[in-house]
Amino acid sequence: MKLDASQSVGPLRPSSPFPFETDPIKKKDETFGDMLKRVVDEANELQITADDQKMKLALGEVQDIHEVMIAMEKAGLALQLTLEIRDRLVTAYETLMRTAM
Repeated sequence: MKLDASQSVGPLRPSSPFPFETDPIKKKDETFGDMLKRVVDEANELQITADDQKMKLALGEVQDIHEVMIAMEKAGLALQLTLEIRDRLVTAYETLMRTAM
């Protein structure tokens, strides 16, 4: 087997902790606060969508009641999940405050 010396194998990565030009750009890690804000915003968007669907149903613009019911159920489940997360966070905070004393 004969190898052609003119073919390149590509750039070699130096042994350095710093990013190399061929490394994929890493997205900034999402903080816990950012994640909570995103979840609350998504729950809010689902609630707004459900409200719009209900209004369209009342005005007769939507013929399929199933779409409205699905949007309402999604919004309700998102709200329940958000409230459960909030309750668990408050409980965890109270537990930490009791053990810190």
